[in-house]
Amino acid sequence: MRLGIDFGTTNSAAAVYDGHALHSIRIMTPAESQILPSLIYVDRQHQTKLGLQAATEYAHRETGRAVRWRTRRMGQLQYWVASDGGSPILVTEDIVLPYDDAAVGRLLQSVKTGLRNERYGGTQIFDRYYTLDELITLVLAHLKNAAETQLGQPCDEVVIGRPVKFSEHEWVSNRAEEIIFKAARAAGFHDISFQAEPIGALYMYHLNAPHRQQVLVFDFGGGTLDLTIAEVGAGAAPRVLASRGVLVGGDDLDRRIMLSLLPHFGDDPERDRRLPPEFVDLLSNWQSMPELSRPHHEDTIRSLRHRSRRPEAIDALRTLVSKNLGFSLFTEIERTKRELSTNLSSTLRFHRDNIRIIERITRSQFESMIKPEVRQVRAGLDDVMAQAGVTPDQINVVLRTGGSSLVPAFINLLADYFGEDKLHAMDPLVSVVGGLGIVAHEDTGLRGAYTARYLADPAQAIRSPRTSGSLPYAPDRLRVTTRVYVDHETTIRRLPVELAHLPFLRAAYADRENTAPDFLRFTLPAPARVYIAYSSRVLQRPDWLKPFSQLPDMTLEIEDEWYGIRQLQLYSRDYPAGEVVLGGSAAAGMKGTIDSTYLAAVALQG
Repeated sequence: MRLGIDFGTTNSAAAVYDGHALHSIRIMTPAESQILPSLIYVDRQHQTKLGLQAATEYAHRETGRAVRWRTRRMGQLQYWVASDGGSPILVTEDIVLPYDDAAVGRLLQSVKTGLRNERYGGTQIFDRYYTLDELITLVLAHLKNAAETQLGQPCDEVVIGRPVKFSEHEWVSNRAEEIIFKAARAAGFHDISFQAEPIGALYMYHLNAPHRQQVLVFDFGGGTLDLTIAEVGAGAAPRVLASRGVLVGGDDLDRRIMLSLLPHFGDDPERDRRLPPEFVDLLSNWQSMPELSRPHHEDTIRSLRHRSRRPEAIDALRTLVSKNLGFSLFTEIERTKRELSTNLSSTLRFHRDNIRIIERITRSQFESMIKPEVRQVRAGLDDVMAQAGVTPDQINVVLRTGGSSLVPAFINLLADYFGEDKLHAMDPLVSVVGGLGIVAHEDTGLRGAYTARYLADPAQAIRSPRTSGSLPYAPDRLRVTTRVYVDHETTIRRLPVELAHLPFLRAAYADRENTAPDFLRFTLPAPARVYIAYSSRVLQRPDWLKPFSQLPDMTLEIEDEWYGIRQLQLYSRDYPAGEVVLGGSAAAGMKGTIDSTYLAAVALQG
């Protein structure tokens, strides 16, 4: 059975279309619903809860408690550095991890927005690092299990919605889609394809449109706005004329309200006593607020209190960040924003400890706050219309979907642009996923060339491995906690998300001092990029590794109970199909101390 899945910033959902009727997948916890809030709660034992259960668990166990920062020594890293005119110096550096000792668990929201950032690959949760694809897997697996329970059959094929673009840079958008693909593969899907989210909404309308029309889809969710212009209806396949992604979403509107509340926490622009920019940035997102409770910010907070004419506001700031109240505050902000879509005013109330906020916000005030976002949306409309080569009078219908499409400021913008009579509101929660279900049934999802890198059997990517050592090497996949040596209890502690799930060879720790120039051989079935993770402790890499390119800021960490954490530097080189020959870890040219056998991974080029 082929599913359609809308993995959203705020909510996620799944649906299936059987050619006659559309069936929403029911999420059964804690009560039956068609949507799964995209929330993940992970406790210290790494047990997880999702959706409303995650929010409930966090509110019960975390909200209002004191934040208590501690540091934990995780091990040591050793590496060589150049010195002025002398011999290189071996530097030993302690790895110290700050953590909230009072935390029972951690709540993650808007995980999808991490895909926008090319530098974000995952997060540390207590003693374990989670790559971004692992977090997304939790959501996709939950939806898959719910579908199989409801339908009574395996659901191994899926079409997943994605924004028109995750970033202004195409390579970042491609990287994001590949990360979701890895997550879907880990969730148990075998046939995975993608379709732009507004195309999903488009199919929902297209299915019942008797006449050929030009429509604009205005899909405004929590993380992004997607705009698509297409011809639909009359039984012919939809024809997309233009698509445009605008990097603005409902989360940005929430932040605008939060910024308006900063005077309650010590911001005083009238007396030129502003909060530091770093504080403002951290306060604009509830997940980053607790960072302000770290000891190194305490001197700044004391100074702010001393200079403030309202020291009680700085006390409220300290309470907000030290008692983990950010999620509760943003929940009230979200409620206020929703109420302003139907009422001309709403009162935001937040009373916790010494925080006393009662703010009546009018729709007019809110619209003044979000003027920058409205301008961005207007510019996006201009761009997509120019790209399609159409004028507003040539658009027959404007389809509004996504929770943020309910905000009156954007409804009014569309009415002024196209005419109020052309606006058509779709169900903001299920229109996209319903259309993706139809796309899945018609098998019109798009498949990326990167699928060649993730063959079901890693032995098909790294064929016939053989060494001059005494132990056989075994193909496996790179993942956090995967064992890396056949003869030693060493596991991967952290790795770049770009390498997650790639085939690699589980090596032998006993081979770390091998000096052979042709120690390891294996065969590639197609052109590939070969990655080497090699000890960062060495002063100079061996000759056979020198043609490889060092990847800046890309390392892999391994860990065991005897040596703690060790860092391996990553290198890469492209090879044609055929045999690859690599030398030993301590082969000619190597200088320094070698403490681990290198690891070899392969990314087949599709």
